[in-house]
Amino acid sequence: MKQKGFTLIELLIVIAIIGILASVVLGSLNTARTKATDAAIKANLTNLRGQANLWYDDNAQAYASAGNEYASSTCPTSASSGNIFSDTKIFSGVNEAYTKAGGAAFSKCVASEDTWAVAVQLKSSDGAGSEPDSWCVDSVGASRSYDYGAGGISNAIDANDACL
Repeated sequence: MKQKGFTLIELLIVIAIIGILASVVLGSLNTARTKATDAAIKANLTNLRGQANLWYDDNAQAYASAGNEYASSTCPTSASSGNIFSDTKIFSGVNEAYTKAGGAAFSKCVASEDTWAVAVQLKSSDGAGSEPDSWCVDSVGASRSYDYGAGGISNAIDANDACL
């Protein structure tokens, strides 16, 4: 009499194949999640330019009033006063970008009367280096990736308050 059904070996092989396929799919999803986070960071920062131009027009043609410049350092964790980071939309965009990156420590901001720049570390690298890239936008129109080395995010903005 012949029995119908699968042997234990056949079942184990099917389970192993399903496990391999699942690990491939989960690996692809993780890459997609990282790329989506990077895209959100880039979009938040790129959208700052229009709002910063509105701030500039509404505030005596300056990104920061005299004495209220924001020195080149980690981006503010609360709205500052007298500069573009006091605008709720700008602060919200910067805050959302660096939150997606992992916190304010992964950002750099600067605002003076004539210029501003914001850089936030991305979650991935373009492959040129071992460290993740950063995305930088500034008042002169730059909106680009910056691959930094040992200096980290602090090197993304130059001494003229512009993206490198």
